Amino acid sequence: MKPRKRAAINSSATHVFEVLRTVADDTEPAGVSEISRRLGLTGSSVFRALTTLEATGYVSRYRNMPQFELGMMPYLLNRALLNRFELNAAARPFLREMVDETGETVSLSVRLGWYSLRVSGIFGSRDIYHRDRLGELAPLHESLAGRAILAFLPDGAVAQLWRFVENPAPPGDDLAAAMAAAREAKFLTEALPMSPGFAAIAMPVRDGEGAAIAAMTINGPVYPSEKIPALLAIRDRLESLIRAAPKRFVSPFAHIPADQIKLRIDKQTLAI
Repeated sequence: MKPRKRAAINSSATHVFEVLRTVADDTEPAGVSEISRRLGLTGSSVFRALTTLEATGYVSRYRNMPQFELGMMPYLLNRALLNRFELNAAARPFLREMVDETGETVSLSVRLGWYSLRVSGIFGSRDIYHRDRLGELAPLHESLAGRAILAFLPDGAVAQLWRFVENPAPPGDDLAAAMAAAREAKFLTEALPMSPGFAAIAMPVRDGEGAAIAAMTINGPVYPSEKIPALLAIRDRLESLIRAAPKRFVSPFAHIPADQIKLRIDKQTLAI
């Protein structure tokens, strides 16, 4: 293939990905002219890219109008990613037990480098506030599930995380206190403004060496409650399953150093 023709094809492919990224990042469906203006591309280039993406299921027309939103393919790819974690399927019966025990929504988030990734969830009958979605991502220190994971990582993990997020200030006393409280109680709490005096909880899920690989989060007002020992017992049975077959539950991305996993998290474009 001649270099000039190859360059044209590469340019077209780049435009397709630029357009897909723009559609994914938009909070509202956008049309050809709006996308063209944002990217500085010609309308014909944007139209061709959208035609390609629509034909392959990556974008779809919003209510049959000349505006575009994500199609089904990105969501299917997202689910395929989440299903690569063996813990996802294995934990679902235990999540269901917690839902039956509390009536609240229960989630499973796994560790992915220095992030927490929500891979599974079951909605509770009492949940009217919380609607976390699959695929939601956050640095470990910025979510309840992530902090529960962080509290049960080896010594020095907080300092490594702080270097990774390039935060020049040392971790605050509040974070250190939360980590210490979690290790003492075996779970972490987060106050709920809509339920004064009550808190959501996140329980670390640990491997055979005691390091957290995930967290089970109950998003509703369950703490304080006499149900906490029963909930911890459910979590303990999941940990026993992990210890019985440790290789099965190793993260599919464990071979990648945590510092090399850098993900865009400004918008949850692939959340379901």
